[in-house]
Amino acid sequence: MSQPAVLVIDAGLGNIGSVAAALERHSCNVQRLAEPPGPAATAGFSHAVLPGVGSFTAGMEALCQRGWADWLLQEWVSLGQPLLGICLGMQLLASCGSEDAASAGDVTTGLDLIPGTVERMHPNGGLPLPHVGWNTVNWAPSAHSLAEGLTNGGDFYFVHSYSFTPTDSAHALASAGYGGDFTAVVGRSECYGVQFHPEKSQRLGRQFLSNFLALGRC
Repeated sequence: MSQPAVLVIDAGLGNIGSVAAALERHSCNVQRLAEPPGPAATAGFSHAVLPGVGSFTAGMEALCQRGWADWLLQEWVSLGQPLLGICLGMQLLASCGSEDAASAGDVTTGLDLIPGTVERMHPNGGLPLPHVGWNTVNWAPSAHSLAEGLTNGGDFYFVHSYSFTPTDSAHALASAGYGGDFTAVVGRSECYGVQFHPEKSQRLGRQFLSNFLALGRC
């Protein structure tokens, strides 16, 4: 099997260098691109990763302005190859999000690759936001190979105030708790998203990235 060829989407959403470095530790070819590649170059990648920090609205604006939204929906998805969204990148896979929308009650349209909504968390017990730090993750049986070697209760690193609620509960592959349960991992077809930061999650984060890179063809 050849080495994975990974495209890291650099849409100006921060957090890119550490993600690229974490992937490079897995003996794969990593390219960090600020603009979408053409069809021939796209076909040469086996995996794509969408990292991000910041707000939902600003994130979607950046993806649209730089051409990444069209590339993801029209080019990448048609290949049937794995896509991983990390933190804000996970949330942008949703149908819509309310963060920084133009006015109260409005939403910003997302990529809609995994139907669902992204809304501000309301943790019980007066817990502060953002939710920052290590937290245990519990995997659903449907996570299969994505959770290989990741037992329930393992700790991953989180930084977020909003959470993704998938329309279909079958697309929730893992959960965590912070004043109530929230979705930690989503997946539909070859599109996956994690609310935690695997690049900051030490051994378990490395195992997760290894599992992701084992998906699809190389």
